[in-house]
Formats: sequence, C-alpha cells, structure tokens
Amino acid sequence: MSKISLKHSGGNVVSLNSPTNAPGSADVAFKLPNADGSAGQFMKTDGSGNLSFGAVSVSQDYVKLQQAAGTSGASEINFDNLDVATYKFFDLMAFFQPASDAQSLRLYFRTGGASGSNLTSNAYAFGFNEKKDSNTSNATAVSPDTKMILTGSIGNHASEGVFITMRISVSESGDNASAKWLFNSASWNANYREQGNAARMTNGQGHFYDDGNYATGFGFHFGSGNINNYSYTLYGIKG
Repeated sequence: MSKISLKHSGGNVVSLNSPTNAPGSADVAFKLPNADGSAGQFMKTDGSGNLSFGAVSVSQDYVKLQQAAGTSGASEINFDNLDVATYKFFDLMAFFQPASDAQSLRLYFRTGGASGSNLTSNAYAFGFNEKKDSNTSNATAVSPDTKMILTGSIGNHASEGVFITMRISVSESGDNASAKWLFNSASWNANYREQGNAARMTNGQGHFYDDGNYATGFGFHFGSGNINNYSYTLYGIKG
C-alpha cells in the first residue's frame, strides 16, 4: 500500500494511506500552500505536487451579477461600471415603490464607468401600452425625449408599487454602424398599482438613438421624489 503525504512548505506533514488499488507504488507528496485561501476558493494542483488556492471560474453564459433589497431613500438606483465587454445583454427583475404618490418609472442609460452619469441628451424614443382593470387601454409613444418613461402613474401606498422585468442591451464601439445607433435598447413588462390602487399592466420598448455614446450602465428613478422600498436581481448575458 502506497502512502500519500500532504506537506506544508514549513515542514509539517499529514500522511494518508492510499487505497490498495491506487496506481503505482511510489509515495506521493503534495506541498500545501503557506496561507489559507479566500472564501469560496478551492485547492488545486499544478500536476507536480504543488497545491494552491484558486477561484472558481464562471463559464455560464447567463450569470447573476447583483441582488439587493431594502429601503433606499435615494432618488435613483443605478447599475454602474457593468462589464459590458463580457455581457452584451442584461436581464433585470425588480420591485420599486415610490416615496411620493402618482409617479412614473423612468430609465436613463449611463456612461463613465464607476463614476457614472446619466445620458440626458434628447435622443430617447420609447412607447408602451398600458392595460387597465376597467378593460381599457392607453398607448404612449414619444420621440425624442431626454429619458425613457417605462410606466404610467404608480402609487406610494404600502400596497402599491411596480414589478418590472426588463431586457437591456448596450452599444459598443466595435458594433456595426446600424447597431451603434440602436443597441442602447430596452424592452419590458410591468404590473403595478396606481395612485388609486387600481391595477395596471404595461409592455413597452425603447432605445437611445445615438452612435457616439457607449453606455456602461443604466439607472432608474421616479418622476419626482425618492425610491422607497426596492428589491432586484440583475443577470448578465454574454454576447
């Protein structure tokens, strides 16, 4: 029966007897790393008996990037400095409740990485259909505008707010000429309670019509006032 030795570089050794069906008859020694790894890392070998800690690589094309919930009190919730070189599309599932009554939810594309700022030029085009529980509908279409409006009027009561699912894409300098104009785009579905606590359902589409601004994130705010309660999960889709 051969022996497997785990040896710390300082000289400490842990010896284990290998199974009787282990290949070969020579003893095998593995050198342990000097320090512990970080949370979530695993131990790996270089094939020559040297062990080290390494991070688990993510190979999936659809990856959860962020998740949060709480009471914001801020006027905006922004997703800045996204890895737009890796992820071409983003899926967002979110609940937002306005701190002020009768507010519509809006979106800005943002640029500037970690020091992001809203793209506010008059280049947004968007439209959405709003279905009411009275079996009537409103259609809204606007072009151009300085922001993208996603919903009709939303209430701020404890039982009001909006749940929205969105797919958002961002333009890059390497895109072809037509894609640069239209790739800062979004499509969405939402259901919400308006200021009188009636039900509303919305689906819409929009884009930022510009071939010279490349978004590194996006942000949400209401027409006025702050965001109160919120909960969201953001996924990235590799392009």
